[in-house]
Amino acid sequence: MLHASSSSPLGFDQFSTKLCQKPVKNDLLDNSPAWIVDIALQALQQAGVEPVEWGSLLYNRMRVPTTVKDYFYLVPDEALASASDILSGLGLPLWPPSRLLTQSEGDFSAKGVYHRISRSTLPSSISSIALFPLSFSTLLPSELESKPPHHIQPSTRCLSILVPRPPAVYASLVRMMVKYPRYCSTRTVLASDLSELVGYNLLDLQRGYVDPEDEELWKELDVDGRIQRAITLVRQWGWDEEWREGEGWIGDALAGIIDGTADISHLPSSS
Repeated sequence: MLHASSSSPLGFDQFSTKLCQKPVKNDLLDNSPAWIVDIALQALQQAGVEPVEWGSLLYNRMRVPTTVKDYFYLVPDEALASASDILSGLGLPLWPPSRLLTQSEGDFSAKGVYHRISRSTLPSSISSIALFPLSFSTLLPSELESKPPHHIQPSTRCLSILVPRPPAVYASLVRMMVKYPRYCSTRTVLASDLSELVGYNLLDLQRGYVDPEDEELWKELDVDGRIQRAITLVRQWGWDEEWREGEGWIGDALAGIIDGTADISHLPSSS
C-alpha cells in the first residue's frame, strides 16, 4: 500500500521561496535618476568633493517650473577629473552630449562632463549627471551657502548641498552673458534662463508671462505691485553689498529688465 509523503519533495520549498522573492537590483542604473544622484552626491562628498547645485535643479528650487532631466553640479576646477572618476567608479558611464546638443546648447554641452544615470540610451530618454568647473559659472565660494538638497526630499545620504545665494545666481548669469557674443547658442541659453528666473522667481508669476495689453489679468495679478516689490528686493541686494566691486550696474540692469525699460538682449556682450 502506498502512502503519500508528509514532506515536500527535496528542494521544493527552496524553489518555491525563490519564485516568490522580488528580483534584487544589482545595477545602479536600475534605480530612478534622483536616487542615483543621491548615491553619487554621497560618494563625492565622502571623497571630499563638495558639489554645487546648478542649472535646472537650482532654478526649480527658485520656483521656475522646469523639468529636471539632467542634474548639473559645479565642482572645484582642480577636482573635476577626480570627481568624474568617482562617478565612473560607481558604474555611471561617460556619455558626451550629441553634436546636435552641442550646437544648440554651446558650452553647456562642451564644458560639462556628462555621466549617464538612465538605463535607456535613446536620445529622448537619456538622463545625466553633469559636472562643470566652478570657474565656468564665475561663482566664488563666498557666494555659496549650505541648504538641504533639492534633487530628492528627504535625502538620508546627502544632508546638505552648496547652493548659490539668489543675487549671486543673477549676477553669474549676467556675468557669463557678457563673456559671449550677442548671437551664440550659449548666450541664448543664458538669456532664456535669466528671463524665466525674472518671471517666475523675482515677479513670482507662476502662470507665466502676462501680456501688458491684458489689463484685466494684469490688474488681477497685481503685476505693478510685483514689479515694485522685485525692484525693491534687487535694490536691497545692492545695499547689502551682494554685488562685487564694480558690478553695481548688474543691479541696475536687473531693475530695468524687471520694469520693462531694458531688454535682456541688450545686455553687454563680447562683440
